[in-house]
Amino acid sequence: ARAFGTAPAIWGARLSPDGQKVSFLHMADNGVVALVVLDAVTGKPRAALAGEFERFQISWCDWANEERLLCGFRMVQLEGSVAYALTRLVAVDHDGSDPRELMSRRLRYTFAQLQDNVVDWLPDDREHVLVEVPSGEGTGVSRLNIYDGDMTVVERVRGSTRTWLSDGHGVPRLYQVILNNRERWSVREQPSHDAEWSELHESTLDDLSDSFSPIGFAENRNELLYYSEHEGRTALFALDLANGRQSRVVFSHPTVDVGGVLAFGKFRRLVAASYITDRPHLEFFDRRVADVHRRVSQKFAGKQVAVLDEDFSQNFYLIHVGNDVDTGAYYRLDVAKSQLNPISPVYPSLNGLELSPMREVRYTAADGTEIPAYLTLPAGGDSGPKPAIVLPHGGPQSRDYVSYDFVVQFLAANGYAVLQSNFRGSGGYGNEWRGAGGFKDWRVAVGDINDGAEYLVRNGVADPDRMCVVGWSYGGYAALMSSLERPELYRCVVSIAGVTDPVALGFNARNFVGGRAAQAFIGAGNELVGAVPSERADEFAVPVLLFHARRDLNVPFAQSQTFARNLERARKPVQLIEYEFADHDIEPEQYRVDMLSRIGGFLEEHLRAR
Repeated sequence: ARAFGTAPAIWGARLSPDGQKVSFLHMADNGVVALVVLDAVTGKPRAALAGEFERFQISWCDWANEERLLCGFRMVQLEGSVAYALTRLVAVDHDGSDPRELMSRRLRYTFAQLQDNVVDWLPDDREHVLVEVPSGEGTGVSRLNIYDGDMTVVERVRGSTRTWLSDGHGVPRLYQVILNNRERWSVREQPSHDAEWSELHESTLDDLSDSFSPIGFAENRNELLYYSEHEGRTALFALDLANGRQSRVVFSHPTVDVGGVLAFGKFRRLVAASYITDRPHLEFFDRRVADVHRRVSQKFAGKQVAVLDEDFSQNFYLIHVGNDVDTGAYYRLDVAKSQLNPISPVYPSLNGLELSPMREVRYTAADGTEIPAYLTLPAGGDSGPKPAIVLPHGGPQSRDYVSYDFVVQFLAANGYAVLQSNFRGSGGYGNEWRGAGGFKDWRVAVGDINDGAEYLVRNGVADPDRMCVVGWSYGGYAALMSSLERPELYRCVVSIAGVTDPVALGFNARNFVGGRAAQAFIGAGNELVGAVPSERADEFAVPVLLFHARRDLNVPFAQSQTFARNLERARKPVQLIEYEFADHDIEPEQYRVDMLSRIGGFLEEHLRAR
């Protein structure tokens, strides 16, 4: 539990603009997240800034110039049963000197919840960035001095404005207004502060068929990049604002969705689009970066190579290399010298442990549909039936793929076969596979998951008397529903931050921006008949172990709390473990170590794995 629950030694790594330093985040033993700056020449690291465990923690850091960084601090505030996030922006020099909280003094007379949204990094201006400035009415944009905190208005606050996007060269070009269940995007068609604003796109928040999602601007500042639907899948588009708003497909994949983009460099140019089959892939638009990726990949056969950042002169690159059985390491590539220098392994706590490979499998659901899935078997085990864990993913519009997963590897290391299926309702495979979603179409999703459990038994992988179902977030909901629908398959169920009442979750979502869309996706009324584990507490036939953070923003703590009470009233075996200072991901390593330890004991009790 300690080996797999320990936080990574390095994450959020970024290259300084001159390529001579690498910044990254690191969690100390006491749970405090610190900013560490590594001198790439001397190899010496130095802690430059730290948060507080029970208050504001560092969530991200990046370079504003070659000497000074900006960091976003975040905490979750509880008021009664309502949790909400607060963020602050802090500047600091690379050696830890001159730390300064920005914006908050200027905004002290208004409730400015989120204060760390950088709109444009202004790479040619050493002293300023553009930031969103929140107010009670909406947001505006100001030029912020990163040394003294002075702010100059660039775009006035507009009512109900939530998001601003720049073209990367200092001109705000796009803003979003959310008002009365409507979303409207307005655009400047010319790259000039004097250009007029015009309406670009409008929809209702509960229109789930609307797929327009802007990203930013291409190197050609007349082209707006955005995601939208193409042939039933998410694709990357460009809109030519200088030529009658003509649209073109930049990249689409014939079988899976475009999952994201890779953008970095001085003006954060578009470098590649990402997509996932069984493994992550990149479609490069930048030949130089494509060549860097190819050269590094040749050195690490069978590994996944990710190019994460480059310096402004394109001489240095930040690289991560790893796969499902190698948690990987970070490197700094010197292109001129063809030197790939190691920075740090990601999980030194796993040194000496043999990890188990994920294997792609497919099984047939009850209606004949082929379900893609991944099977992880204990390393060095015998070939007979094993105790097994069915592990549905979260989302539900997420998906599993071949990569390192600390929960999967912890379970495999303890002797369990682990099945992860991309049931119908998962994301990544297009609109038809997503269907109405894992809540409205819960019977389909849960049926696919339980068909996976039967697949394990039928193929001699799992001992039918020693199988449990475990899940996180939506996966926790799916685990609970799977055990309700097919109680004979499982001996226990574990739900981590799981949804236990989707109706209440949808109703709660309406209190937040965009909540109507969340409620429309989840469903209500007749759509969710039989879909509420909390209302079916008296039907549970197996022991239930629940984990939940009190400051969970995604799934309120009350979901597990109320469910546990209902199970207790029904005299069903249940245990609820609460974590006070954690959010949905339960990231503090002391909590994760405790959680894995308890899961291990619970599974051992009911499955007797070893």
